[in-house]
Amino acid sequence: MPPDSADPPPRLLVVGHVTEDVDPRSGKGRLGGAAAYASLLAHRFGVPTTLLTSVDRGFPWFESLAGIEIRRIPSRDRTRFVNTYGADGSRAQRVRSRAEPIPDREIHREVAGLPPGSAVLWAPVVDEIAPGGAPLPRPAEDREAGRPGFAGAALQGFLRRIDGAGRVHRRPLPPGLATRLASVDLACLSEQDAASPGDIEALRTPWVAVTRGRRGAWLFGPDRSAEPIPPAPARELDPTGAGDVFAAALAIARWRGRPLPEAGRLAAAAAALTVEAPGATGVPSLRRAERRATRKA
Repeated sequence: MPPDSADPPPRLLVVGHVTEDVDPRSGKGRLGGAAAYASLLAHRFGVPTTLLTSVDRGFPWFESLAGIEIRRIPSRDRTRFVNTYGADGSRAQRVRSRAEPIPDREIHREVAGLPPGSAVLWAPVVDEIAPGGAPLPRPAEDREAGRPGFAGAALQGFLRRIDGAGRVHRRPLPPGLATRLASVDLACLSEQDAASPGDIEALRTPWVAVTRGRRGAWLFGPDRSAEPIPPAPARELDPTGAGDVFAAALAIARWRGRPLPEAGRLAAAAAALTVEAPGATGVPSLRRAERRATRKA
């Protein structure tokens, strides 16, 4: 699924904080954040990718993002998470520090600079993209090629609340978020983040995917009828980033015109491969994901 020949070629813009994910046992950090996982997936799928983020200059994992064009908004600190997993795969999180928000003016500048027919994926971790305000911008259509722009969103970072001790909690759909995402074609969230069927109904995005971990996902269409996306076979080692990779793969596949059943299988396969290795090291290439998508359990 390489980009079509064009000058300049369409790009994917990913917007969100890259993070430092800290192991509570060893105290060591590693690359994290929905935007990092999504950017790596896009790059390994052969998609020209730009990452708009806010992080300190000393962030030690820029080399892990080699090949991705990084637009860094200066920040005195970075967003740090401490993640603790239960035996059932559940996750408890604390936020130790946060980078600067990503201003709307920078978002509009980057989207306006994309070649026609490009895509954007909103991938916040904790409100670095404001959850309220005017609809987020979308890339322009490539009228000559008949290729529309595309916008996707991984919603988890819009649906988090941080208490005074830094603990992360789910919160209901913020007022104004549906308007903010009115320009989005596809939204992805987990079943833990979807507080009720009313949240899905309230979103104005034509397509909504709800991930269910080891049980696959549901895809809700414009009429909010649900179609199952079955899980791909996996030997789980580390569940971190699976939902982020699923959202990125599904968005890229739909942007590139793959039929929904095929796009769903590809996204499930990419997520399955990601959980088989620690952190972002398992984010797969397109070829590996396509092979896993055709493999039977």
